[in-house]
Amino acid sequence: MSAARLPEADLHAYVDGRLDAARRTALESKLAAQPEDAARVAAYRALGERWRAAYAPVLQEPIPAVLLAAVQGKPAWRRRFARAAVALAAGTLIALGVARYFAPAPVSEIAHRAAIAHAVYAAEVQHPVEAGPRGELLDWLSERLQMKVQAPDLHAAGFAFLGGRLLPGEAAAAALLMYERQNGQRVTLYWGPEFRQPHETGLVYAAGERGMRVYYWLDEECGYALASAELSREELYAIAETAHEQLEK
Repeated sequence: MSAARLPEADLHAYVDGRLDAARRTALESKLAAQPEDAARVAAYRALGERWRAAYAPVLQEPIPAVLLAAVQGKPAWRRRFARAAVALAAGTLIALGVARYFAPAPVSEIAHRAAIAHAVYAAEVQHPVEAGPRGELLDWLSERLQMKVQAPDLHAAGFAFLGGRLLPGEAAAAALLMYERQNGQRVTLYWGPEFRQPHETGLVYAAGERGMRVYYWLDEECGYALASAELSREELYAIAETAHEQLEK
């Protein structure tokens, strides 16, 4: 396995500009010696730019008619307050871009996380995942997640196993497995033990913007989410069904 990664929280704080000068300098020194973490930082920044590009136009929208009518003829400070409310709402959407990554209805948090992980890592070329011996890698992930992590066989759909990586979760570690076709298309399978529940749900679909699609299911051990930004819903469903059948034997 590669050298220990820098803490995820530190990387996000660095990307968001929340580190003081001393901590920023120290982290940059470490990043210079750890190209894998530097690539993660670049990927996070690219994702943030895409979110800002998607939601920044909201800041230019006029005040909604219903809000404008409510402050019409009122003191200037109320009109300024209305504009500030619109800007605050837009800023919230940008900061929580993940919350609007899917439309139109809210979906499970596991689908949000799977979509983010896919967007960040599937685009990487140099080191998208750990690519050690398959058995050793899965044993390592199993130890970290404290459950048996398996890589479903997706060769029937033309996808070969590339590897996997450990991810942070809200309450427990998570894992991401990646598969690739000869044409470069990739799918990822997110494992989130913190999403376990007493009864198995069956496959649930979540569609997002820019072609992002996720099929997920939950059982008594874990939550699983298969994500792709390139496959049709029908094709992704067939692959998710294959993975579901193998993991729920």
